[in-house]
Amino acid sequence: MSDATAPEQTDGVSADPEESPEQSPEEAELAAQVDLLAAENRRLRDLLAERQQSRYRETALGLAGVGLVCGLLGYVTPAASTVLFALAGTGLFAGVLTYFLTPERFISADVGHRVYAATAQSFSRLCDDLGLSDRRVYLVAHTDDEDDEIAESDVESWLFVPQTQDTEIPAADAFDSAFLVEDDHRGLAVQPTGSDLITAIRDSLTEPFGDTPERLCSQLTDAIVEDFELATSAEYDIDQADGRVSVRFTGSLYGEGTQFDHPIVSVMAVGLAAGLQTAIETTVTESDPLAVTFRWDLEHDDSN
Repeated sequence: MSDATAPEQTDGVSADPEESPEQSPEEAELAAQVDLLAAENRRLRDLLAERQQSRYRETALGLAGVGLVCGLLGYVTPAASTVLFALAGTGLFAGVLTYFLTPERFISADVGHRVYAATAQSFSRLCDDLGLSDRRVYLVAHTDDEDDEIAESDVESWLFVPQTQDTEIPAADAFDSAFLVEDDHRGLAVQPTGSDLITAIRDSLTEPFGDTPERLCSQLTDAIVEDFELATSAEYDIDQADGRVSVRFTGSLYGEGTQFDHPIVSVMAVGLAAGLQTAIETTVTESDPLAVTFRWDLEHDDSN
């Protein structure tokens, strides 16, 4: 008699695919604790975001309230009505703007710092492996058409790390590859972190983008401190005759300024290169507080 209908036997494996090994009480308790901690972490993140949003909304309501009070006072005090009505309009406008521009998501500074630190370390190791110098030169490509305004086009900028201290600085439009292997221009060229931030600064300005060191330093430091909040304060000293700007930042958000292409250093350097239409070499003289020297009028191919 055939045994084809006999139950299929396996060596040590259950024939039922839905059957799974049972968890021990300790493993089950640990899994439950992990799920509980994950849920609590999500709840705390949502609570933090809600509180930050409510802070913005409370500020908006406060501004609107000040505007309404000033408007009412304007009606009862004709002598000061012009000033009060102006304050009322400003308060109401600021309140509405703050309310509707409240961000829906918040990313902690620690997260941004960790993401940047990993990238900076990778580029630093690459420079060390290639035996490159510690020079950092920022360049911005520009056209020869005098009618083209920088503020009307995106900034095409580069951070060039030359092979040696004596390597000549090439023109910005010479970077068609990350690695330059020409005899006179050997080094590494990467897009700096400040490139897109400069575009954001130019788009937010109500005045033309600066073309002098004084104007550029004012615009760039205001954006770094007030708009991006990358630092709590900034002071700068300009020596145009020597082709130098020294800036001192306190409360840097992204740690040590000696890291590769530090965001604050990058924004200042790209902005100066774009406004002055020349290469900018950076030197970090102090890390905490962050002190940086920016120099221009370097010798490069498009200087003639």
